[in-house]
Amino acid sequence: MATKSQRKATRTHRRRAAARGLVRVEVQAARKDASLIRALAETLRDEPERAAVLRSTIANALLNSDVKTAFDVFGSELPDEAFDGVFDQPRRDTWREFDL
Repeated sequence: MATKSQRKATRTHRRRAAARGLVRVEVQAARKDASLIRALAETLRDEPERAAVLRSTIANALLNSDVKTAFDVFGSELPDEAFDGVFDQPRRDTWREFDL
C-alpha cells in the first residue's frame, strides 16, 4: 500500500503530465526491442524537432505503406537475400500432379 504522500506525489505528477499533453502508454515488446522503444518514446516526448521527422518517417513506413499483401512483398524488388531464413522447408524435388 502506498502512503498518503506517495499517492499525492503520483497524482500531482500525473496531473502535470496531463497538463503538458502527455498520456501514459504501456506496451509489451520483445526484450531486444525495449531500448529502441524507450529511445523512441523519449525522442517523441522531449525533442520536438527530431520528433517531427521521426513521426513522419514512422507514419510513412507504417500507415501509408504500399504493401498490402504478401504478394506485394515477395513480388517486390528486394534482393533474394532479404528472404534468407524465411522459408524453413526446402522445395520438393517433384511437382504435384493436377488436372486442369
